Amino acid sequence: MAGARARRFVAAMIVGVAVVASGCTYMAEQPEIAPDRYAPAGTETKWAPSAQASDHYSISAVHQPGTVAVEPPPSAAPNLPTYDLPTLVDMALGSNPSTRSAWESARAAAAEYGESRAPYYPMVGVDTPSGYSKVLFQLPVHASVVKQWQSNPMIELTYTILDFGRRSAGADLARNEMIAANFTFDRRLQDVVFNVERTYYALDAAHAAVTAAQQNLDLAITDMAAVQDRLDNGLATEPELLLARERVAQSRYDVANAKLLVREGQANLAVAIGVAANTPLPIETLERQAVPSNLGSEIEALIDDTIRHRPDLSAKVADVRAAEASQRQSAAQWYPMVGLDANYGEQYLGYTFNGPPTISTLQPQYSALINIHWDAFTGFKRLNDDRRADAELAASHADLESAELEAIAEVWRAYYEFQSSVEKYAYGQALLAAAQEAYDANLETYRQGLSTIVELLTAQRDLANARYTLIQSKADLLTADAAVAYAAGAIEAPPTP
Repeated sequence: MAGARARRFVAAMIVGVAVVASGCTYMAEQPEIAPDRYAPAGTETKWAPSAQASDHYSISAVHQPGTVAVEPPPSAAPNLPTYDLPTLVDMALGSNPSTRSAWESARAAAAEYGESRAPYYPMVGVDTPSGYSKVLFQLPVHASVVKQWQSNPMIELTYTILDFGRRSAGADLARNEMIAANFTFDRRLQDVVFNVERTYYALDAAHAAVTAAQQNLDLAITDMAAVQDRLDNGLATEPELLLARERVAQSRYDVANAKLLVREGQANLAVAIGVAANTPLPIETLERQAVPSNLGSEIEALIDDTIRHRPDLSAKVADVRAAEASQRQSAAQWYPMVGLDANYGEQYLGYTFNGPPTISTLQPQYSALINIHWDAFTGFKRLNDDRRADAELAASHADLESAELEAIAEVWRAYYEFQSSVEKYAYGQALLAAAQEAYDANLETYRQGLSTIVELLTAQRDLANARYTLIQSKADLLTADAAVAYAAGAIEAPPTP
């Protein structure tokens, strides 16, 4: 028997150790015990989720990715199968995910503001505990048992009468957070409009650069033909022809590179609009874009408008107002709260005491109480809450000042960038006219044997550079004009021409 007991004891010990070990293993897997197991192993180690987690957090688990369908522009595809800038801006405002995200955030902030008003209303609840119980009573001589069925439906009402500003400060805090979210949404719309304009003009410039590169290739082929003609007549040398062929090869390379930039521009525009990059988006040519000559406002007026109307600055002001409300809410915690607690209910009991008979009773019960609650000591929590609120208010003021300075600097840079772009565009026009005239003259003199192939190719290169310069300067001018409005917080969808 002793041996059997020993074996049972050893078996029980083994089982106990196994249970403890399994329990330790289970606890070691919990994030509250070993949170580092759920983080990347090191600063140079990629985090690798499990296969199940990879499937759960893939895009396909949320929605089916693919090309976003785009309706044809309202400007009748048979006559003008291209998108103008206002049409693309309207499309972006409706489909860009960032605008939807900001809009939903604003709606969530509005709901939180509505939630902050709840303490102004009485809270009403219904509680109905019902069931069966058996209770043992210890009496001097013997034990007795009470068996009872009971039901106690109750309506309870609580209402805060006086809170020394807690509710008003909380509602003001939520209201200003909602206003900040609304201003943030307005600025997000401006972000989308400006990004569409910027990428639209860049894509336009890329398309124009392809046209210019093709024209430059045609010129290079013309030059090579002129050299070949002179070589056939014994008036040119083989090295001259090789130089001309080299220029043709370089021009073909430039055409291919320009086409690649178009593809990149198409992808950038698609992202700005909020559609897939493989969505067809034919746009109007750069030649159709009107060129602004002035801004209509001086720099000081633009800065004043920026400070008064830019949405993100208004959002920062709302943040300051929210921090002030948080400070008032923290100060109100030092005072007591006075409230009303009332209830009314019916209590039904059907019970036996040490057996039959069963006694039944139904009685109303109610109360109305004035409740005064005051936290006399909170372990210095309120004191530190006041310090936190004061620091957050000071930080919000500093953030507002920093944002104001940065906005003024953005307007300043954008204003003078526009002024410089106007001059550069005028110089680009003059440069192209001069380069075209120089090339025409050099081509004619080369055919007559009065200039060298180096002079002709140099003139052709200068003409090519002048074309690119004019294209880029026009795109820069259009972008700079949009950048001024964006920096000033006044950017809107451009009017339909």
